[in-house]
Amino acid sequence: MLRLLRFATLTAISLLLPLAFVSAASGQMRYTVKDGDTLSYLAQVYATTVGEVVNLNNISNPNLIFPGQELIFPGGGQSAPPAVAASGDSYVIQPGDTLSWIANHFGVPMGDIQAANGIDNPGLIIAGHTLVIPRPAPAPEYVPPPKLQFPPQPYDPVIEAILVEWSNYYGVNANTVRALATIESGWNQAAVSSAGARGVMQLMPGTAEWLERDIFGQDLNHETSAYDNIKMGVKYLQMLMDATGGNERYAVASYYQGLSPTQAGVFYPDTEDYVDMIFRVRDTYWP
Repeated sequence: MLRLLRFATLTAISLLLPLAFVSAASGQMRYTVKDGDTLSYLAQVYATTVGEVVNLNNISNPNLIFPGQELIFPGGGQSAPPAVAASGDSYVIQPGDTLSWIANHFGVPMGDIQAANGIDNPGLIIAGHTLVIPRPAPAPEYVPPPKLQFPPQPYDPVIEAILVEWSNYYGVNANTVRALATIESGWNQAAVSSAGARGVMQLMPGTAEWLERDIFGQDLNHETSAYDNIKMGVKYLQMLMDATGGNERYAVASYYQGLSPTQAGVFYPDTEDYVDMIFRVRDTYWP
């Protein structure tokens, strides 16, 4: 999953960039989906229709968009979701906003926004109220992680059976999933990374929350249940496979660094190392 220091660096950079990018040649705008976005909300923001967005982006299921996905919108609408100001300023809550969506857009932890505004219940915010948005902490300098070491082959028949079950269910190569889980956690559900990723599939909290809310529509226990953790991680990998046209290497890269840089053709050195190691492990242990 996305590593902490790179995430912090990219978040800081993203605050300096517009939320939508306009193509001078076509008049079309590109937007990277954020946590909490829906197609109907974005269509309203960009003064278009869901049907037009679906056609422009060849979307088969208008109820299924996910963070990191890049969408094209026709020109002529608003240039970005409304009222999003610079961090350290104020923000007027819009109808349909959630505190997690606002926190994601500003790159500020939701707890910091709650503390700055005296919000006890993050599920209760009122349209028209003004929030103080605290400035995020300066991003630390990115330091590439050390090269991955070739791991021993894990052995756990119960975990392996779950990996195979959900791989078959979602139509993902089970051997690739075995190898990915080996690199991510060594098949250890108790594993917690320095960035807060958890479990066999090392799901980040925000990714797990989004999967529960928008994909599965129910609460799952990714923190302590290996079954739920693997189910969510394999589903996420399957979605990345779909988003990258079935390219396994691109899907695995996106699992590590995020979909947006992969779609932009950016592969960081540690991403290359991660992807190469996963396929080396797969070809060695599960050819």
